[in-house]
Amino acid sequence: MDLFRFSKDVFGQKMLVGVNWDFIWVPIFLAGLLILAHIILRVFVKHE
Repeated sequence: MDLFRFSKDVFGQKMLVGVNWDFIWVPIFLAGLLILAHIILRVFVKHE
C-alpha cells in the first residue's frame, strides 16, 4: 500500500499525483480530540 502516488511529467520529473485515503481517519480523530480538549478546558477553566 503506497501512501503517495507519483508519476512522471512530460519533462521526466517525478510529480505527486495523489494520496492514499486509507489514513483519513487520523486527522479527523485528531481534530475531534482537539475540539473535545477545548470544550473540557472551557468548562473547567473559568475566566474572570
